[in-house]
Amino acid sequence: PGKFGAISRANIINDPSSSNRKLSLYVISEDSNGSLAQTNMITKQNLKNWLNQYKSLNDQIEIYDPKIVNFQVEFIIMVDKRFSQNVVLQECVQDLEDLFADKLYIGEPLYLTRIYERLNRIDGVVDVRKVDIMNKSGGTYSSVSLDLDKIISKDGTFLKTPDNVILELKFPSLDIKGTAK
Repeated sequence: PGKFGAISRANIINDPSSSNRKLSLYVISEDSNGSLAQTNMITKQNLKNWLNQYKSLNDQIEIYDPKIVNFQVEFIIMVDKRFSQNVVLQECVQDLEDLFADKLYIGEPLYLTRIYERLNRIDGVVDVRKVDIMNKSGGTYSSVSLDLDKIISKDGTFLKTPDNVILELKFPSLDIKGTAK
């Protein structure tokens, strides 16, 4: 039953450092505010008991908490002179809030190209000049920090999220910042 805890996202990977058939299962839950939170031990144990019924004899399953990395999006757009900069900027922010309304999955890459594409589709946007993704940590954010420059693809189009990490835009109204020119 949900009152005993629920899992929001999961990712399972073969442990490359293991010579046996060890599977690493990363699970994450959500708190009452809809923010990502570590799954409680009772839920993990219930999951492990349930999985033991269906796994192969040689498989070993270990359940872990993924690292939660909070991020912020900043962008610069050029606005058509026939449109109000404030209105277009507000539409851009709302569109990105909609894009990130569904939480990303554990290990899911963050595609900057999707952000550029969404912003360029908005009426009044002539061009998207720049999109930056920055790590937010400490205080009400996760304490985990990740050097995003190390995980960006060579062509700069997406962040290659590690298998044990989940990216979260925790406070969309605060963590999406735009500038219109």
